[in-house]
Amino acid sequence: MGLCQRWRRLRLAGLQACALQTAAVSTPPHWLVERLGLFEELWAAHVKRLKSMAQKEHRTIKITLPGGQKVEAVAWNTTPYQLAKQISSTLADTAVAAQVNGEPYDLERPLETDSDLRFLTFDSTEGKAVFWHSSTHVLGAAAEQLLGAVLCRGPSTECGFYHDFFLGKERTLRGSELPVLERICQELTAAAQPFRRLEASQDQLRQLFKDNPFKLRLIEEKVTGPTATVYGCGMLVDLCRGPHLRHTGQIGGLKLLTAEYTRRGFSEVKTPTLFSTKLWEVSGHWEHYQEDMFALQPPGPQRDHPTSHPTDTLALKPMNCPAHCLMFAHRPRSWRELPLRLADFGVLHRAEASGSLGGLTRLRCFQQDDAHIFCAPDQLEAEIRGCLDFLRSVYAVLGFSFRLALSTRPSGFLGEPCLWDQAEQVLQRALEEFGEPWDLNPGDGAFYGPKIDVRLHDALGRPHQCGTIQLDFQLPLRFDLQYKGQAGALERPVLIHRAVLGSVERMLGVLAESCGGKWPLWLSPFQVVVIPVGPEQEAYAREAQQSLRAAGLVGDLDADSTLTLSRRVRRAQLANYNFQFVVGQREQSKKTVNIRTRDNRRLGERDLTEAVGRLLELQNSRVPDAEEIF
Repeated sequence: MGLCQRWRRLRLAGLQACALQTAAVSTPPHWLVERLGLFEELWAAHVKRLKSMAQKEHRTIKITLPGGQKVEAVAWNTTPYQLAKQISSTLADTAVAAQVNGEPYDLERPLETDSDLRFLTFDSTEGKAVFWHSSTHVLGAAAEQLLGAVLCRGPSTECGFYHDFFLGKERTLRGSELPVLERICQELTAAAQPFRRLEASQDQLRQLFKDNPFKLRLIEEKVTGPTATVYGCGMLVDLCRGPHLRHTGQIGGLKLLTAEYTRRGFSEVKTPTLFSTKLWEVSGHWEHYQEDMFALQPPGPQRDHPTSHPTDTLALKPMNCPAHCLMFAHRPRSWRELPLRLADFGVLHRAEASGSLGGLTRLRCFQQDDAHIFCAPDQLEAEIRGCLDFLRSVYAVLGFSFRLALSTRPSGFLGEPCLWDQAEQVLQRALEEFGEPWDLNPGDGAFYGPKIDVRLHDALGRPHQCGTIQLDFQLPLRFDLQYKGQAGALERPVLIHRAVLGSVERMLGVLAESCGGKWPLWLSPFQVVVIPVGPEQEAYAREAQQSLRAAGLVGDLDADSTLTLSRRVRRAQLANYNFQFVVGQREQSKKTVNIRTRDNRRLGERDLTEAVGRLLELQNSRVPDAEEIF
């Protein structure tokens, strides 16, 4: 397979955020359709065999969780994912796979015997390998579907993955095909296709991969036992040891904000948390902001004069702008690189007074969707307009109205008054063109420049300053930032500080207050609960639950037989589940669900597959009123 075409480290997290071209995808190769049909037959037999095992070996098993806690589970029925949800919803959301008695294990694979169970997240080396290898399967599926590629190796690496595939002796990957390949990857992640594991005999393996010489050779050389594991994902069927993610939606799980940042031309960067105070002296923060910073004294003898602060005193960063200035200045820059937009979601620390702290709305340690734009003076107004449009687009999805304020020169400002006047005029023109109402807030600007503040109100009417756009002519001067202009002379950039949400924690607090517990479907931690009328419908209720989870939706089950149906419906409403799927004998026989909303609107009986598809559509479109328009 020396002719395998290698495409290294295509990262699907980037694909989710790209504005992709659309193009017609050719009909999948006949062998792909034939292979999928055979896999579906084997899968149906596998599911039937699992049900038989669950009935025949129905017994209680003991599971030892991290920390030594022991819980009971049901053999051939309980999955690691179900146990993760019992521990915490956060663990269930962040776990990528499990280890059972030290062996890697899929989260949706039923446990069989007494086990020691450990959960893997992306923070661990093993978890990263599972994530990236699952991403490889998405790329392989797209290559098969679009190119008719013969898949070879698809391993994960320390920081990503790649896939080898064979296109034919005279065939190469054309540049025009890349956007279409990316679009198919995006569609696969958006569809949240489940990774389905089954064990196949050697004869079945040869039948599945009869059109792939590489896989046939692998079967002959590596498969020494009577069976080997095969995974299906969408139209892809691949010989693989596993484990994998629960579904492809976990790969493309980028949130609204990060996707918008990439679409609007920002590059995400990471900067240190701790810097020498020399940096803050250059930026002016040590003089103007020192009381609000956490300073540390490293251990060891100090060489400086006792009346001055030591040269190696360190301070936790309260903002990212000085570090971004260092990044801009680390090499010569050209006007062709501007505007340069850097986004940083790192942790910030500010020594807030104890009396000002409150819940999530004001913390000493928080994260900010912080970004800085280095631009030429003639690009300034266009960039400010882009920042305002960014604010409006994100807040519209979150359902917030907002009020803008222009904050002007404070008493302890840095720089020349004429530069301040120029900066304030630029911001005022941008606000007037934006068309939203705004207020003048004299003297409340930052010490380095005027700003546009964005204020939201929570459900109790309390104002919160969240997003901000700040204009800065001072830091480029203080850090001597320069770029080579079109005429060849060195020129100085202008710096825009901006945040859409501001403190992410504060925004979550405001959002929680505004929702009053009734989260929109696309943000909700309690999307759907399936409620069987009686014990006879519990098996079908679990099937409905699995359909929801396979689509990447949050689907829970309330089969508490000690409570009446009406009590369980009421419990779901009080928990603010967006939807309830009630299933009785009629629904079981027709493969339907009877749908209610959290406000007790009865939407009636719907086909299960169609209902799940509609919920996925409403979630992906981020509508605020899914219950009303279902």
